[in-house]
Amino acid sequence: MLIMPREIEVKFKVSAHRAVRRALGTTGAEYLGTSLQTDTFYDTPDAAFSRGDRALRIRRVKSLRGRAATPRMRALLTYKGPRSCGGSAKAREEIQTHLDDAESAAKIIEILGMRPSRTIQKRRASYRLGRCLVELDELPIIGCFVEIEGPSERAIERVRRRLGLDAEPITCTYLELLDRASKRSGRRGRSVTFG
Repeated sequence: MLIMPREIEVKFKVSAHRAVRRALGTTGAEYLGTSLQTDTFYDTPDAAFSRGDRALRIRRVKSLRGRAATPRMRALLTYKGPRSCGGSAKAREEIQTHLDDAESAAKIIEILGMRPSRTIQKRRASYRLGRCLVELDELPIIGCFVEIEGPSERAIERVRRRLGLDAEPITCTYLELLDRASKRSGRRGRSVTFG
């Protein structure tokens, strides 16, 4: 039997990261680093991937601060399957691998019939708290978020309580939130970056 990796996470909208950073400090969370991530999503010409709640992306990661801070860019290829929501967490199949050459991988994807559909950027500060990864994300247009990813909803809930996050979790992806915000503001385009 083949067991696929699963991503289990909860996301919260926050006005700023200050209070969460303080809570992370008092709980003894380990700071892992801050990066600028540029995600390019690919889809078929008829948008079959997005209609099927799937995603294929190439992420380019530039480390800004922390132990891994280097001027070198890293890249990852990620496939995400359809979401299943149970309780407050969102779970989905996730298969990810490191890329030596993001541009060549992009060309291969395009030769296979997929095209870049959107590019989005975020600043991400990452922390380890217990068995969970806590990420403080900032994106253009939509603002600040906290993501907690862990091995189970129970582990995520414990971290959520320790950080004092009592807002309703968001099950939308950043791509969906950016699409909605872009439509409201009349700002169209395939690229949402810090400019």
